[in-house]
Amino acid sequence: MTVEQIANSISYCGLVCILCCPDGTCDCRSANQCGKKASPEGCFQHDCCIKNGFAGCWECPDFSCDKDMFNEEHLRLKTFVKCIKKDGINTFSKYILRNIKNGIVYHRNGYKGDYDLDTEEAILNLLRNGK
Repeated sequence: MTVEQIANSISYCGLVCILCCPDGTCDCRSANQCGKKASPEGCFQHDCCIKNGFAGCWECPDFSCDKDMFNEEHLRLKTFVKCIKKDGINTFSKYILRNIKNGIVYHRNGYKGDYDLDTEEAILNLLRNGK
C-alpha cells in the first residue's frame, strides 16, 4: 500500500476505503454505494460534495455539518476531515501509512479501531504522532 493509494481511496466523508474494503468493493466515490451510510437515501456527504463540486468535505467552507456520516457517533470521520483540511490529503495519507506500519489498526472488530477515541485531540494526536 502506498500514500497515493490511500489518498485516492479517501471518501468524501473521510473514510479510508482501502482500509475498510481492501478488495475494492466499496464504491462510495463513484456510485454512492458505501455500506456504512447512515441513511437509506444514500450518503449526504457524497451527494453534497457532488452537487458542490468538492473533492471531499475538507473543501467545504461550511464544514462541519452534523448529517449522516458526521453525526455524533462518527467523531473519527469529522476529525479525519479536519486533519485533511489543515494538513492536506497527502500528509494525512502519510500519517495513516506510517501508523499502519507501527501497528495502529483502522478497524479491529466491525468498524471500530484504534482511531475511535473519545476526543478530537486524542484522535489528532494518534494520527500525527502515532501515539
